Amino acid sequence: MNPTVSPNEPLAQQNNEFLAGSSVTQPNRPIQRAIGSVEGTLENTKGEDGDSAQLTQLQHHEVGNNYIYAVGVLKPEFPNQGLQQAFYNAAQTLGVSEYDYYTVLSYTDDTKHRPYFYIAEQIRWVLTIHDRDTYILQPRAKAELVSFIEALKPPENSLLSVLSTAVGIIAEDQALDHGVNAGLTKVVCNHLFSQTLDSLHQLLKDKTGVATAVIQDVLKGLEYQPNDGRSDFSRAKNFLAYRYPELYITTDFLHKETVSNDTGYFLDEVHTSYTDLASPHVIVDLVFTYKNKRKDTGLKPEVYFHCSVDVTHQFPFVNAPLQEFMPLTLMDS
Repeated sequence: MNPTVSPNEPLAQQNNEFLAGSSVTQPNRPIQRAIGSVEGTLENTKGEDGDSAQLTQLQHHEVGNNYIYAVGVLKPEFPNQGLQQAFYNAAQTLGVSEYDYYTVLSYTDDTKHRPYFYIAEQIRWVLTIHDRDTYILQPRAKAELVSFIEALKPPENSLLSVLSTAVGIIAEDQALDHGVNAGLTKVVCNHLFSQTLDSLHQLLKDKTGVATAVIQDVLKGLEYQPNDGRSDFSRAKNFLAYRYPELYITTDFLHKETVSNDTGYFLDEVHTSYTDLASPHVIVDLVFTYKNKRKDTGLKPEVYFHCSVDVTHQFPFVNAPLQEFMPLTLMDS
């Protein structure tokens, strides 16, 4: 469920990877599953095996990890005036605006040489999340740096910002540099892919027929609050938002689930918790609560779907696919 995308691939090809292996299917028949409670909180789960699993998960949570899976806007900053002047001179030579970072940094001459690539190698790459400068991204190798530059390419026929998803690990060397954002957390970026919300919407609509309103509801449910992609729960949510189209397909199917094709169910809440199943891995359970706006359709007022994501290592992946389930409410004796 975690497609491998080369950082050098065009944005359109990266977007196609989002839907690789996916098909438009109706949600599975509900299964019964106890995830503590509907809320999926750790405190409501009982049993020796569950307690042992929770302890393992909590120990991992307390120790923490150094991984990030963050979504934001990538922007270049010059760490010193000399590098900034070198960029301005290059822009004048090419006859472009001093703000046209993509054209300058991606320029290739007739001999296939990139004369201004050295500027990109020395730029400070800042990932901004919800208008807040959050991380300094350090490309692992040339391939990642090329993907950084590609993220600066202005989207066609859209005024929306390009969103970049960075997968990486907190750098061991956090020595302070000079400049406004010198104190930000440094991250070694091992993979970065970019897209606009417009391109994501259009891709899903073309491939699956998912309505734009549904896409917005899912993204809002997963990222309602600012999300720095650092915690296990945030990493799981960000992974599902940009690498798991089945969630959009299911939400769209439920949205249309009425005889008259009126609005059926809408995504109301997303709950996250560590799994209560014994596992040496770090597994995040996600419960999606869908509510019916109307009471005269003969449908259940609420339906629940569950999936789990393995966030043990740097690259999350789906541990249990999205499917409807019947929450078992645990009653006190």
